[in-house]
Amino acid sequence: MMDTEMNVDIYLDFLRFALNDNSAVPDSVANINWQDLLRFAKEQAVVGIYARRILFSNDKLNECNWLGNKPNEDDVMDWMAEAAKLRKRNLLLFEKSTDITRRFHDDDFNCCILKGQGNALHYPMPELRTSGDIDIWVWPSDGQVKSVRQEIGNYVWKSFPDAKMMYLHIDYPIYEKVPVEVHVYPSILNNPVRNKKLQQYFNSQKTDVDNHCVSYNFDGNSFSFPVPTDSFNRIFELCHIMHHEFDEGIGLRQLIDYFYLLRRGFTDEERKHDCELLSSFGMYRFAAAVMYIMKKVLGLEDKYLLMPPDDKAGRLLLRDIIRGGNFGKYNKSFAHDGKDINPKRYFYKTFHNLSLVRYYPSETLWEPLFRTWHFFWRRRYQ
Repeated sequence: MMDTEMNVDIYLDFLRFALNDNSAVPDSVANINWQDLLRFAKEQAVVGIYARRILFSNDKLNECNWLGNKPNEDDVMDWMAEAAKLRKRNLLLFEKSTDITRRFHDDDFNCCILKGQGNALHYPMPELRTSGDIDIWVWPSDGQVKSVRQEIGNYVWKSFPDAKMMYLHIDYPIYEKVPVEVHVYPSILNNPVRNKKLQQYFNSQKTDVDNHCVSYNFDGNSFSFPVPTDSFNRIFELCHIMHHEFDEGIGLRQLIDYFYLLRRGFTDEERKHDCELLSSFGMYRFAAAVMYIMKKVLGLEDKYLLMPPDDKAGRLLLRDIIRGGNFGKYNKSFAHDGKDINPKRYFYKTFHNLSLVRYYPSETLWEPLFRTWHFFWRRRYQ
């Protein structure tokens, strides 16, 4: 990414404006290059957030004070074209999310859609969230199977013998244009003791998440599929963000997903419960870093924060978000070339993670051990 620090500050000012409908247009809008902003939005997978405020909100294009820097006709056409792509993609993802959960339920599995289209329903305009693949958490409905992983693997391999099994999930290429990852675990931690506690928590929530269905009508179509509860997601999605910060990187889209989740609200008792859980998983300080992003970058009100922000850890997290873009795809040192082991990437990741050791010592020190163990573990399934 070639943006200067000043440009990034301008983009983030406008992002905060785009997320908070009652906010005033920032003075920095006068200095926005709309094509550069669109490129930044694509790298961070947040085009729809900007587009909603520019094109579709109550103070849209013709009613807003753009301080002499209103997007021209070509700019508007480019933003509209990207918005149209998002709408088309989301329609497909809602359709496939409904279909895949129905398939697993028909074949005696319980399941729920993680992140993705479930998160989209928290947005003011769900069709403008940048969608990716489908992550679905699956387990046998009878609960009697000794190895959930083997049962899920056998199910997928029956149709796709070459599907790759990872510790977290297995690829399931059932759709031509929509990648599907079938999760054995929703997410994981590098520390094995804390990971065991985390998985016990996830397992304790299975009944609630399988029975928590959402429905959505879009372009004359009706969709319905199970998703986790908000209380589950407040823990799970933080863990997901933390896992990717140590792995390939994380972008603003995942933080905005969490922004809209927190804005749904929770009680003081739920806040206390979440903080106790996060402490037991060794995730409290990372959660506090995320709260810095929520408040200082995205403009979330204090009443929706789980704990006070950690400014130092938060600034470090923001640095990595801006540097790498969505899932680190724009950090060339992190970029994945399809090989299981890329020495340059391996050592860059190790050095990057060492910069986090003073903030998250347990996850940092366990990460290279888990990564090496996982490399050899995967040989069992190849």
